[in-house]
Order: sequence, then structure tokens, then C-alpha cells
Amino acid sequence: MEDSKLSLKRTRLDPDDSQLDIAPNNTNGNDNPTGPPVPQQFFVRDDMYWFEDGNIVLLVHNVGFEVYKGLLAEHSAMFRGMFVIAQGEQAAREQVDGCPLVPLDDSPDDICQLFRLIYPMNSNIKLDRSSVDIDVLSAVIRLDHKYELTMLQAQAMKHLTTYYTSSFADWIDDTHASGWKPAPIDAIGAIALARLTNTPSIIPTALYELCSVKMSDLLRGRPLSDGSFQKLSEEDLKLYMRTRNKLQYFNVHVAFLFFRPSKDCVYGGEGPESECAAYLKHALEHSALYDLLHKVTSFCALDGWLKNIAAYAAAEKHVDRYSMHRALWSKCKSYLDVRDRDLRQQVWRKLPGAVGLAIKGWETVS
Repeated sequence: MEDSKLSLKRTRLDPDDSQLDIAPNNTNGNDNPTGPPVPQQFFVRDDMYWFEDGNIVLLVHNVGFEVYKGLLAEHSAMFRGMFVIAQGEQAAREQVDGCPLVPLDDSPDDICQLFRLIYPMNSNIKLDRSSVDIDVLSAVIRLDHKYELTMLQAQAMKHLTTYYTSSFADWIDDTHASGWKPAPIDAIGAIALARLTNTPSIIPTALYELCSVKMSDLLRGRPLSDGSFQKLSEEDLKLYMRTRNKLQYFNVHVAFLFFRPSKDCVYGGEGPESECAAYLKHALEHSALYDLLHKVTSFCALDGWLKNIAAYAAAEKHVDRYSMHRALWSKCKSYLDVRDRDLRQQVWRKLPGAVGLAIKGWETVS
């Protein structure tokens, strides 16, 4: 922490001291020792994490947190070591309200997110609840690199890799989103965490999510609590553009494959006279020219096309040309159900390659 006004010193670790405590500041031989006082006007107390009976004060930039060192030490080996103070001349430390003061150079927002997990309150969220968000996961994962938050970090990574999954079955059945569902723009944060933790399996579906975001919103970035925006790195922005182009190509290609009729159709097979072929041709035209749910030119290559069949069937009831005809033979409907999943799985297999990655263990079978 660099703050010339406070002249704060970092804690020095003594590897031979196993006591989880802070040495008393008794440089004058007093029975009730106190360390050098800190002018409190130079920092603000955090509204939530300033406990009057706390026993350690953490100064994070200009924000002070008075908390309980025992709970911090329980979760973090780094904090545990930080609270071991060398003896002798290094024992004298700044104090606030009679508590030793430890400066940190982290983000106050990240520290708050961590404390939401370590110090339970009614307003806190838990990592095993659906209310978890990308900010909490980001804070835990980033701080783990420094404070060794092993258990919390494992939970955070499980949330990330569950939603940004490598399992086709989980994605297609929407079970990946049963625990929590981040906003598409939050994928920017997920990609940053994938890079930080070397977890490339997160990146394909994260980029896929970003392709549903307006370009203007993506370039502006993910809004953060301090009013700033988190943006893709230059390399990941290039990867995003490549992914968009590939997904649009896949989407158009799959659309034309999907709307082919079954060769076993009783209304004439794949020939030009097939009623099912004519029906599917018009459904494809509506998908391309009208405002159906899945647009041919979109980037949503993993989305299904059956919803367009249903939307077209509802609209077709009002078209005289088809009002006296059977819409689709039942066997053709079953054929389309199977074909829809199969084509989406083919796209899934190509997704890592589309984003320029080779991912070990990427699921390619249902």
C-alpha cells in the first residue's frame, strides 16, 4: 500500500512463529500497550464491515475494515501468515481503536465480496445459492491467487464451469443454468477468469453468449460497480470477431440442412411435388425473410429450429393456400426432432475449433 500520509508498513512474516496472533505493541513497557495511532480522517470506515468488537483493521486503499482475524485466518493461509508478527523492533505497528492495522493493496470491492462469504449476515449471498453473481466469483478467484482461498475458489470455479459448460447434454437441456444464470455481457468477466485460471473450456460458450450482445454494448464493456467497464482484451476481441463469423456461417448452413424433408416422407419424399418439402421450403423462407424466433442470419447456431416450425404452423393457419393440407406428416415431425438435436450437436463439436482452441475432454457425444 503506497500512502505517504499514513506511512503504513507491511506485515513481516516469521516462519518460526506458529501462533495465530499479533504481537502486542509494548515498546514502552506499559501494561496496556498501544501502537502508534493512525489519523482516521485519512480513510473511511466501510459501512458494513466495521465491527465494533473486531480485532483487526484492514486498510484497503482509503477504506477501513474492522473485522475478526480468526475467521479470516480460518479461510486463508495467507492471512494466517500475515497475522504472525515478527518479534523485536518489528513488533510496533499502527493501531486503530486499539486494533492492529494491516494495509492491503487489493480492490475494496473485491474485499467486500470476499467478506460477504466469510462474515455471514442476512444480506449475504452464498456460493451455493442461485443469487451468486459474476462479481462474487471474480473476487473470490482473483483473491485466491493471493490469499489461498482454496475451498471458496473451488466452489467459484464449479459455478463458472457448470454454466460455461463443456457438456453438450447440459447445454442443450438447459441444466447448466439451473444454479445461476449470468447476463450475456457477464461472459466478458468469465473469459478474463478463464485466462487467469488457465481454464480454456469456459471460453467457447462464453464467446457464444457474447455473440447475442449488441456490438455497441460489447465494445463498451461489462459495467462494474465503480462505474468503469471491463472489456475484452485485444486478442479476445479478435477471437470474438472470428467466432461471430464462424457461428453465422454454421447457422445458415444448419438452417438449410434442417429444412430438408425426410426421404421417407409419404407425400413424395424429397421430390419437388412433396407436400412436406413445400411446407418446409416455405417455413425456411419465413425464417429468412420474416421475424420468426430463430433468424437464418443470426449467430445462434446452437439454438434449435423447431420453434420456427411451430411459429410458422401458427401463422400458416391463416394462409388459404395451405388451409386444406396436412401441415407435416407425423413421421416428418419425428425426423425433424431428431435432426434438430443432431445438427446442433455437430455445431457443438466444431465450437472449440471455431474459437481457435483445442480443448481436452470437450464433450462430443450426447
